[in-house]
Order: sequence, then structure tokens, then C-alpha cells
Amino acid sequence: MFNSKASIKFMMAKIFFTLANFSYKTLSDVTPSVYHGTKTLEINYIRNGYGRVIVEDKEYDIKGGSYIVIPEFVSYSIIPIEPIDIYSIYLLIDNKTGYKEYIPLVNNYYVGNDKNSLIMDFDDLYYELKNLKFGYNEIVVSDFKKIIVKILRNEKIDGKRLSHWDTGSLQFDIEDIFANEFSTITINELADRVHLSTRELQRYLIKNYKKSFNELKTEAKMNFAANKLIYSDIKISELYELVGYSTPEHFSYAFKKYFNVSPLEYRKTKVK
Repeated sequence: MFNSKASIKFMMAKIFFTLANFSYKTLSDVTPSVYHGTKTLEINYIRNGYGRVIVEDKEYDIKGGSYIVIPEFVSYSIIPIEPIDIYSIYLLIDNKTGYKEYIPLVNNYYVGNDKNSLIMDFDDLYYELKNLKFGYNEIVVSDFKKIIVKILRNEKIDGKRLSHWDTGSLQFDIEDIFANEFSTITINELADRVHLSTRELQRYLIKNYKKSFNELKTEAKMNFAANKLIYSDIKISELYELVGYSTPEHFSYAFKKYFNVSPLEYRKTKVK
């Protein structure tokens, strides 16, 4: 039997998890019914053996490769028919307001058969938590995330949303979109692409760029237009469409408001 109480915290899809316990043991006798309290999640994986599990008065066959996911306020017990080698992860959940694709995992119980090589991730968890070598916590967090995603895939909860809480990645995504789609991108489209609400996006832009969405979009448009006026022979009557304005007059008004000179005057002063 192996038991680890290493406390490791991680966030996934805006849900905060804390590892309270990880164990590997052999069950030879019926387990008493276990009832989980608030903000908990237990993930069990049957490595070897055969038996049954009773969850909320429903009975399921389990064998090597089966997983059992038990959320808060759900009871279960295991009946081995032959000895069962089982991995158990016990997690605490600090926040359950994550992305909708991940919420079913922490609100529902699941009993299923692995189709995504979960055994490799559980074996790796066991190795890392038993040996505690340099960097084990990073590998453990990666294994947890893979386990969660694989179970969701196995249960055909196939959402497209990903965790984008890493600031560096988020900044790159925002800057790349402004650089390439400044003429057409809307705040709602950008928020959806980077997986934030429009309010969260606006707060993020103000905090990290000191500018609002409209200010950043206008800046990108005007800088592009200025470069085209200097470094190309494009007609002003054609430029307005490239930067997303409906008429040349609308473009000229916005350009003069931004640079304090008209597009024609700007070209004359900059082109030698």
C-alpha cells in the first residue's frame, strides 16, 4: 500500500484543485459506503482485478481499466470479486465556477472503462509521488490535467474551450489577433477567442496595456494606415476599406482625429 498526502495546488479551466491524498492499494474485502462532503472530488482507477461498485444505489461492474469519479454529496462502495488494485486521487475544490465543459466532471459521478491510456498517467503519478524527485510537482500537475481531460473525452464531453489562464500565452494571443485582424475583430469575438467574458477582457486590457479595446483597435488601424501611406502607392480612396471603415470620409475623419492631420497631409510630410 502507498499513501501520499503531498499538498499540490493547480488550476484548470478556472477551477482550483488541491491534492489532499493519493493512494495505491489492494482491496480484498467489501468497503463501507463512503459519502463525500462539500467541494470534494475523488477519482479512482482500477489497475487490476474485478468486482462491482455501488454508487447511489446503482450497481456497476468494474475491472482493470475502469475508472470511478465521485463528486460531493455522493456515496459509493466497492465489492471485490477478486482482489482489486486501485489508484485513488482525493481532491479539494476551491472554486466551481469554471468553464462549462469542465463543470460536469465536478458535479456528476461517472463509472466507465478507459479508452485513453489513463493507466500511464496514474502509473506516472505513483512514481513521481513515491520518489519526489526534482520537479515532481510540475509533472504531477500535468498528469492530473491529462487524467481530467481524458475522462471528459471518454465521457464524450467534448468541449472546445481550453485553459487560457497563463498571462504570457494570453498576451500573445491578443497581440497576434490585433496585428492580423484589427480591421474586423469585435470585442465579443476577441473575448470568445481568448476565453474571457467581455468584462474580464476589458479589465485585462486596461491592466496590461493601459488602453481599452477600442483604443487598441484604433491604434492598430491608424498605424497600419500610416505605414501604407508612407511605404506604398495605395490611393487614399482605396485605403479606407483595408482598415475597416465604411467610407473614405469616415476614414479621413478618424485619421485626422488621431494624427491631427489628414491622410493626404500626412503622406506629404512623411514621404520625401
